[in-house]
Amino acid sequence: MRLKIDVKDLKEITNLLLTLVNEAKFEFTPNGLSVKAVDPSHVAMIVMDVEKDGFVEYECEEEELGVDLAKVRDILKLTSSNDVVEISKEGGKLTFLIGNLSRSMPLIDTSNLSVPKVPNIGLPAKVVISKSDFISGIKAADGISDSITIKVTPTEFEMYAMGDEDTSRLNLPKDMVQEIDCEEPVKSTYPVDYLLRLAKAMDSAKDITIYLGKDYPVKIVFDVVKGHGKVTYLLAPRIEGD
Repeated sequence: MRLKIDVKDLKEITNLLLTLVNEAKFEFTPNGLSVKAVDPSHVAMIVMDVEKDGFVEYECEEEELGVDLAKVRDILKLTSSNDVVEISKEGGKLTFLIGNLSRSMPLIDTSNLSVPKVPNIGLPAKVVISKSDFISGIKAADGISDSITIKVTPTEFEMYAMGDEDTSRLNLPKDMVQEIDCEEPVKSTYPVDYLLRLAKAMDSAKDITIYLGKDYPVKIVFDVVKGHGKVTYLLAPRIEGD
């Protein structure tokens, strides 16, 4: 296995996975990379697929690698923003070549890394909003409450949080979003901290697609690696009385 990737893209992949886990199983095929991971509390799941065209160079057959993401993050601290990272597997180690600098790290036994099954959930509401609006709504709720409510109606999209005294609310009428597909109002409440970590790790996405159902996991879909990859993020709801 040998591949090259822009450092910005590798950082995006690493940071998104680190929102939930410190270790992950990377599944390579001749067509690209796939990673599925669930956080230890089984509250959130991330599914990431990156086409081989998302890499500067890609030479890989079927391969499963157990990767310590925290160590990758440390290696990425040695890079500059315009670097290209070459990655190769040598025995039980993964080697990163950045210019004239090389760093190796041991691979993790993949038998200790489970790959979660992705649930097939039919969600009745869909909305497409800009990444900047999504991030603004999440950041506004931070510090007000540990939960945020997402609401979709046929005519608007809302994200709001209510604390003891303070409130935050993002309200986007239908003409301020890219798409709304919803027959009747739907809302659910979710933990702010998970969404805040996700928002901070998003990089190359421009738009966010949100699928919502009452008291169902929210499904958030967005592009990564300059449009050559896709992330699906599932987050369990906070049910009243939890």
